[in-house]
Amino acid sequence: MASDKLSRQQVDFVLRRAAEIDTSSNQAAEHAGEMTLSVQEVMRLGEEAGLPRDAVAQALTEMKRGAALEPEVGALTRTLGASQIVVSRVVPASAEQVRRAVDRFLRDQLMTVRRHHGDRIEWERAQGIWPGLVRSLDFSKRYAFGLVTHVETIIVEEGENHTAVTFQIDLSEMRRERLTHMGLRSAMAFAILGLGGSAIFPGFGLPDVIALASGGVAAGGIFALERRRYLESRNRVALAPERFLDLLVQRHRRRQPDVPSMPVVDEE
Repeated sequence: MASDKLSRQQVDFVLRRAAEIDTSSNQAAEHAGEMTLSVQEVMRLGEEAGLPRDAVAQALTEMKRGAALEPEVGALTRTLGASQIVVSRVVPASAEQVRRAVDRFLRDQLMTVRRHHGDRIEWERAQGIWPGLVRSLDFSKRYAFGLVTHVETIIVEEGENHTAVTFQIDLSEMRRERLTHMGLRSAMAFAILGLGGSAIFPGFGLPDVIALASGGVAAGGIFALERRRYLESRNRVALAPERFLDLLVQRHRRRQPDVPSMPVVDEE
């Protein structure tokens, strides 16, 4: 293991994930202090907590590949999903080959480099008249990242001729915009059918109750429809890098030479 220092948040993730891998109910977060710890110290803490060394090592590997340190919770996450999609795969190719393929894929998705951080690269949606026109005319849904504004890629060498690549796709802005549209359209439907219908009849009676109930049903139906559309768009975003990585893995596996098997000699 490398001697890189880990923050308290990273230590919490590693110990929690290792416990999940070992299907253990032990709480490992209590071992993490305010100070930073080395990888060796984290491994020792895991062993003291009764966690297998392999489980801790796997959790460290997942963290290095860009796994989310804290799980998202809340009503918004339960309704529209997490604000980030993480897709990771190990490709049987060199880091340079994987980096070129990822660069080509994201540029084809009309993304452009924002910042370089070594193994981690920030991408953002390309701006300008031409990219905007291409996205608006994308009737075949070729550009799955059309609604995505920010993507991070992490490419790390793992062993000889093997590279881990991770996509961290930020959907926070896309989710916020869709939630706003859902709220406005639902409120408009309730105002037109519910409040508008009850305003027609003076006083408060059965027709007003029916009008308000109809407005509520219409608002709920529109909210459910918009939610389904958002989830379909979200699935399309996640499917694009998954298909790309599947094809990349298959292509490089076909290029690898087959290792000849040793002949079996029968001994009499």
